[in-house]
Amino acid sequence: MQFRFATFVALIATTFVNAQAGAADPTINTPSGVVVCLPVMLTFSGTQPPFILEIHPGGQPDTPALKTFEPTSANSLTWVVDQPAGTSLTLVIRDAIGRTNPSAPFTVLPGNPACLNGGGGKI
Repeated sequence: MQFRFATFVALIATTFVNAQAGAADPTINTPSGVVVCLPVMLTFSGTQPPFILEIHPGGQPDTPALKTFEPTSANSLTWVVDQPAGTSLTLVIRDAIGRTNPSAPFTVLPGNPACLNGGGGKI
């Protein structure tokens, strides 16, 4: 009987480890209609919060971040776009265990650039 119990425990432990190893990376949706100085909702998901979101130059997720948001356990945040029109950007999400995933590149559209002189950020 003890052998069966040990086998059962080993099976459960193996299943748990495999489930963790196969867990999906965090994902972040590529925003559309991103206009300078207007708020945009950034949406993301993952299994290991808190999440840290970063803004990088477009298509360059391994370069230093232009902006880093405070860690969050939510699945969205609002960003007042504080990058100039015409700028290509990529978002990167990092979860609590260090897994990362980038969005596709997107370009900031023209708008009223008044916030670029000291405003912008998270609402």
